[in-house]
Amino acid sequence: MSWPTHSSELPAGRGRILIIDDAPDIHKIISAFLQPLDVELAHAFGGQEGLKMAARFKPSLILLDYMMPEYDGIQVLEALKSNVDLRDIPVIMITADEQRSLMSMAFDKGVSDYVNKPLQKHEFRARVQSVLRNQALVEELRRESQFDSLTGLLNRTSLVSHLQRAADRCRCDQGMFAVMFVDFDQFKLINDSLGHVMGDRVLHLASRRLRQSLRKTDIVSESGSAPVVARLGGDEFVVMLDSISSKEDVDAVAERVLARLLEPYELDHRTLYLNASIGVVIGDSQYESADDILRDADIAMYAAKESGRGCYRTFDVRMRDRAQNRWLLDRDLRRAVEEKQFFLQYQPVVDLQSGAVESVEALIRWKHPERGFVSPAEFIPMAEESGIIHPIGQWVVEEACRQFSEWRQVDANAAPKRININIARQQIVQPGFPDFIRAVLMGTDTPASRVVFEVTESQIMDDLDTSLKTLNEIRGIGSLIALDDFGTGHSSLACLHQLPFDVLKLDRSLISTIEEGRYFRNLVGLIVNLFDDTEISVVAEGIETQEQHDILLSLGCTFGQGYLFARPLNAEDVPGYIFERKRQRQSLCPQANVSPTFTGSTIQVPNQPSC
Repeated sequence: MSWPTHSSELPAGRGRILIIDDAPDIHKIISAFLQPLDVELAHAFGGQEGLKMAARFKPSLILLDYMMPEYDGIQVLEALKSNVDLRDIPVIMITADEQRSLMSMAFDKGVSDYVNKPLQKHEFRARVQSVLRNQALVEELRRESQFDSLTGLLNRTSLVSHLQRAADRCRCDQGMFAVMFVDFDQFKLINDSLGHVMGDRVLHLASRRLRQSLRKTDIVSESGSAPVVARLGGDEFVVMLDSISSKEDVDAVAERVLARLLEPYELDHRTLYLNASIGVVIGDSQYESADDILRDADIAMYAAKESGRGCYRTFDVRMRDRAQNRWLLDRDLRRAVEEKQFFLQYQPVVDLQSGAVESVEALIRWKHPERGFVSPAEFIPMAEESGIIHPIGQWVVEEACRQFSEWRQVDANAAPKRININIARQQIVQPGFPDFIRAVLMGTDTPASRVVFEVTESQIMDDLDTSLKTLNEIRGIGSLIALDDFGTGHSSLACLHQLPFDVLKLDRSLISTIEEGRYFRNLVGLIVNLFDDTEISVVAEGIETQEQHDILLSLGCTFGQGYLFARPLNAEDVPGYIFERKRQRQSLCPQANVSPTFTGSTIQVPNQPSC
């Protein structure tokens, strides 16, 4: 015998109570006692029926009779507490037996309270209300521990539990699941420009769109469950697709999610646009822990950002290898700073007509104790990304100025006229950087006018106002500014007038093409002629052949740098190189005892005698 139950969907604020008692009269009495309360009742007339009802009804409280045939109250209580899904449901034992041993055993088994028969209405109702209030508080605390307060999505703790269960299941049945790690591109701009309150509203909207873009039927097998959506924190979200059938199905979901998140966001009469990058992991029996899954999804997400943002990438082991290599490189860079593993080499900048050495460019080198020489193209970007560029950059400025001063003190005739030092974007925008330069120059007794600081246009454009202020301060000290790698990245003739520089260095990519045809030759010639009547000097980088040298000379380019003249030299070899070039010039042309020089902010080239 059983009474009909209400819908299992309980409105907010109501409690669910399951009555397990073999006596129908007790059900009627309890129903009458609890009628004034905002509760929903379900009825079971035996222990076995009660356990089945508890699993289906998910009550907030169980009222359990002790004396029942087949399964008594203690046996039902033991079964409830052994079930992971039911063990936290509070139980009030109803009994006509007042033995202390019975009550002690009931509390040992996990009962929350007990009442004696015959039931007293007011006492009984008060005990039920007390347990329901406590249970509501427990449920609220549990919800706060499992769900994100801003979006209502699962939080990291809950997500990790889901991922671990999926990994464990896949190792048993060889199935597959998928994880999508979603990160919004440049979301910080919204917080910085519109405030964190607006940023939170956008995240709330984005979380709704994320849920709306998923379907309960998304690539889920009969044994699987609906997609799981969680917020890890900040603007990072994770979607888990259970029991997938193929990678192609995951691709379709990722594309749908990206398209939905890309739609404009309308807030307070503002139209906002967001891009997202997604890293996808196909989970199978290879994964043992949730942390490993999230790690690989995060790696794939950063691969998507590196691919141009606003896209998704699926993880493969090569991505992990690259990430581990980057981590090792970052660790070794920090150790290299501490152990002073860096050194400088110097590449001459020469006058194309006379062959005289005008300056040398200081180039950082790293000799790793195990890997040997590491290319600057590999470690400089990592240093800039991790912030290690600050101590490295300071060391370069100090060491280059120290070495330049030493050359001048030992033999001024065999020392370069100037030294070029590269500086990074992080140094340009660092507060007090001009003061640091001034202190180094004074400490090494290096004339400011003999130092040329090289920057790239892209470095300046990243923070134009701060960069212009810093570079003008450096010029105010008396040093020169060279615009390096012109012809790549942001390079634009239209914006050159905004930038304070004294020397323009043409990138090697331009120089390598001048032998290929008239178009490339005319392009270089146009740039050189553009600065012919200005105080800006042009240096061609990457000259490797005599033909390139001759073409540049014919185009009016004054200075050059490249393997045709010399590879980067060790510090001790620079004076000998300069002395030898002077000796060769004098032997070939005794009258050619003058060479181009920097004067103020320009390079003056005196008329050369012909030999």
